[in-house]
Amino acid sequence: MPKRFPEWVNTEVIIKAIKMREEGMLSKQLNLWIENVLEIEKK
Repeated sequence: MPKRFPEWVNTEVIIKAIKMREEGMLSKQLNLWIENVLEIEKK
């Protein structure tokens, strides 16, 4: 079974992505990725 996360994804990367998402600074593609990875509702 393939890994769900690339090896470079760690807590620091996820926290930075969440902060950037909250500030509206993520690209559409990265925003969809973080929503999918964290299974959160779309804004």
